Amino acid sequence: MTEEVTGSDEPEDLEALIGTGPLDFPEKVVREFRPWHRPRKQYVRRVQWCHEIWNLTTDLMRTRGELHELRYLTLPGNDLLDIRHIAETICSPRQMKLRYLGFNSAAIPTSADQAELNGTEFSTIRTTWIESESQVFPGDFRRVADSRSLPHQQMWKRGPYHAINIDLCGGFAGREKTESAPNYFGALRAILHNQARSDDDFLLFITTRMDDDNVDNGAKEILLQLAQEIYDTCKGYASAFSEAWGIQEGDAPVHVPMVVGTGEAFMLGLTQWIISTGVSLGLKASVRSFMTYRTGYGLGDDDIVSLAIRFKRDHPVIPPDPHGLARIFNDSANEANKKCEQSIIVPRRVRERTHVDKILQEQAEEFEKCIVESAALLGSAGYDPDSYRGWVMQEEGFNKPVAAENNPGQ
Repeated sequence: MTEEVTGSDEPEDLEALIGTGPLDFPEKVVREFRPWHRPRKQYVRRVQWCHEIWNLTTDLMRTRGELHELRYLTLPGNDLLDIRHIAETICSPRQMKLRYLGFNSAAIPTSADQAELNGTEFSTIRTTWIESESQVFPGDFRRVADSRSLPHQQMWKRGPYHAINIDLCGGFAGREKTESAPNYFGALRAILHNQARSDDDFLLFITTRMDDDNVDNGAKEILLQLAQEIYDTCKGYASAFSEAWGIQEGDAPVHVPMVVGTGEAFMLGLTQWIISTGVSLGLKASVRSFMTYRTGYGLGDDDIVSLAIRFKRDHPVIPPDPHGLARIFNDSANEANKKCEQSIIVPRRVRERTHVDKILQEQAEEFEKCIVESAALLGSAGYDPDSYRGWVMQEEGFNKPVAAENNPGQ
């Protein structure tokens, strides 16, 4: 005969497990819009980034016959807006998968933003046109410049890429906290070294602050020297520069930083560093466009630039044998000639850059299109799309564009 089990503690245990009744659903968390959600960012996203990626994929599909996958290296932020937009506007109509590798410090387990990022990526990676092995990697993107680091290994393993998007809130050439860690220059050089093994053309996008407060003085000096050096040594560049800024031939020697504005000098110098780095790694650059805008809506010069450069693999210059045994036949064009040839277009591109804020102020239809597109994109990331327009209109110092019917030139 077995002893009867009374189970006197069972109700309490069961109550602790399932509770005493139905619980209220948690209230929906209202996500606040951030400065980088303004319509101008959607303009850059669509008119520069996706325009260039669409053209690249068109060319690759024409030469290869098919393209099943677009490989993308990015700094996506917690909302993954660039990833969502590219998947929707490029990959979906072209029936190709987007395989991305992102870097975000919010992915670190100790970050307060990790839960938000995890939720966003969970929903994004399950969309039809995202490759399931895509990943936002935890940690500082700059560590790809350390060949011993896991970020570098991940970058190398998953590449080469069709598009690299270094979209920063701060400065690419900003002041670093320490000299013992890699910087953005080092990270980009490591990436371009990786890209030198690519058989395909690829794109580089960089968005960075370019005001004096966000550019290190030492880096600024070197960049200005690069801009001056290409002017002094490349006749084609000097001629293009003089034409762009209206300088008469035969005038006194030109000091580039004295002729152009602070932002323009930064754009010329940074682009020259990128071209020179590419040439040294066997890459050929084609500078496509510059877009600039302000961090706020007040008066003043544009302080953010977004640049687009397309690369292809070039014939590298093979270093001579220090022992004199190897007979080497290099391309007749040396590095200096290649830098000159690839740089001639830069002055005109900088001078004729797109002023995004001006366009959205003057072209009501374009402004409206960016509002609609941004609201839909942010809605897919968990924001309230219905409140987006009101948020934009309430931004301090913002002036609504003139209506199209009152602006005959648009």
